[in-house]
Amino acid sequence: MAFTVSRSTALAPEVAWSAVTDLAEHTRDVPFTDVQVPAGGLVLGAEVIAWTRLGPLAVADRMLVTVLDPGRRLRLVKVGRLLRGWADITVRTDPERPDGALVDWTEELWLPGLRGPTRRLGDRLGPIVFGRVVDAVLARAADDDEDAVRPTRSGSAP
Repeated sequence: MAFTVSRSTALAPEVAWSAVTDLAEHTRDVPFTDVQVPAGGLVLGAEVIAWTRLGPLAVADRMLVTVLDPGRRLRLVKVGRLLRGWADITVRTDPERPDGALVDWTEELWLPGLRGPTRRLGDRLGPIVFGRVVDAVLARAADDDEDAVRPTRSGSAP
C-alpha cells in the first residue's frame, strides 16, 4: 500500500511542477533534513540524497531518478541501506481550474526486513509529513506568483 497527498492549486502546472520538484527546497520543510540534488539536476539515473541528522547520528535516504517526464512526472526509487520504497510525483492541469494544477505525491517507504510494519507506519505518517512539504512549497511558489492562490486539499487515499 502507499499513501497519496493530492493538492489543487491555482498555480500554472509548470510553476507547480517547478515547486514540487525543487527537491533541495524541501530542506526548509523537513526537520533535521538536508536534501542534496546533483549539480546536473534531476535527470534519469541521478542520485538525490536526503540526509537526516540528529546530533551525531545521520541517515542517508538515497534515491535514484527512474522516471522523468518533465512537467508531468518524476519517480524516485529509494535504494539506501536503511530506507526503501519509491515516490511518484505528478502534476497535471486541473479540469476545474483550467489555468491551475493538480499535484499528486504518492509514496511507499519501509525499512528492509520490516516491510509490513514500517510500511503501515509510513502510510500513516507520510500524508502528514509530505502534505506539509507539498503545502509549503506550493505556498511559497504562490507567494512568488501574483495571480495564484494557496493550494486546497483533496483526497488522501491512493
